[in-house]
Amino acid sequence: MTIASHGFWRYRPSHNDGNNRRNSQLALLRQYICRQLPQLPRLNDTAKALNVSSRSLQRFLQGHNTSFRQLVNECRHQLARQYLQENTFNIQQIATQLGFEEQSSFQKAFKSWQGCPPGVYRQRSSTTISRSYPGQTLASRQVMYGTN
Repeated sequence: MTIASHGFWRYRPSHNDGNNRRNSQLALLRQYICRQLPQLPRLNDTAKALNVSSRSLQRFLQGHNTSFRQLVNECRHQLARQYLQENTFNIQQIATQLGFEEQSSFQKAFKSWQGCPPGVYRQRSSTTISRSYPGQTLASRQVMYGTN
């Protein structure tokens, strides 16, 4: 199911629900971008999938003070943190999964997003997790607290 099938562009928000609807449209766009990875999504292809022109998509993003590149980076950052906390994939696999051609490119990008290299982030998050919740995995805590 595509975002366009949700009525992404056909809906005209009223003054009361405009911000909520626009935020949900951005959330749907982020989901679409995340699902495209490791294939790096392009603005033109995304606009075509949404049945809008590239320019309309750019105007929509400008209206939210963001850009397509910024959304792609936000998705990559979010998924990188998730993968590092889950500790299922090694750093090379994470880089590949997020569409980076080189592990060094991923490490540089992650450091710019988070302020530390991915390996350090993984160590810190696993130390915090084990201190806070000894004997519990990240998945069990998410279920326990309903943060899925």
